[in-house]
Amino acid sequence: MPDFLSRLSGAVMRLMPLLLMAIVAGSTFWLVQLNSPHDSALQQRAKRHEPDYWMERFSATELAEDGATKMRFTGVKMVHFEDDQTYEVTTPAMRAYQPDRPPVTATANRGIMNAEGTVVDLYGNALIVRQAGPDPSKDPRLTAASQFFQLFVNDDIVKTDKPVQLTRGPSVMNANGLIFNNVTREVQLLGNVRGTIVMNPPQGQARTQ
Repeated sequence: MPDFLSRLSGAVMRLMPLLLMAIVAGSTFWLVQLNSPHDSALQQRAKRHEPDYWMERFSATELAEDGATKMRFTGVKMVHFEDDQTYEVTTPAMRAYQPDRPPVTATANRGIMNAEGTVVDLYGNALIVRQAGPDPSKDPRLTAASQFFQLFVNDDIVKTDKPVQLTRGPSVMNANGLIFNNVTREVQLLGNVRGTIVMNPPQGQARTQ
């Protein structure tokens, strides 16, 4: 009997490390399962297109390296959505300033801005206004009106694929779309273009296209 007990004790001692490893492995698996969310929990926690914070009557200013105002962005209300990190703005107004160039203002009833603040979509009574240059006869006031504009802030470009009316001084043009590059001051009208171009304003001569 003592020999049997001795052999049994030796076998148990040899198996003890394996038993401890099994216990540790089982405990680890149980903890992982306990702390891992189930599919239903993941679905419940999935982010929805709902606001997580908002600001009212806000005003944000971007400064250039020399401290001068580069851009000012205001609105009645800005709402942030957690699912896509976008911003919805009520009555947005953006004004861009560049050295030696007339300021450009963009307004609308509603705006959607991406998470990086580089693209802004303007909806409803959208209006782009570039003030006249130092010599209005050569660089008159420019406006573009549409129900939709897309602003590429970093590139200083405005686009729309909706009907748009462009005015440059006394000239008025209508088109199915527009691309306005404020850096190069180039305006490209798209689709069916029609309107009135006033040539030599002092003489009041006009030409219709």
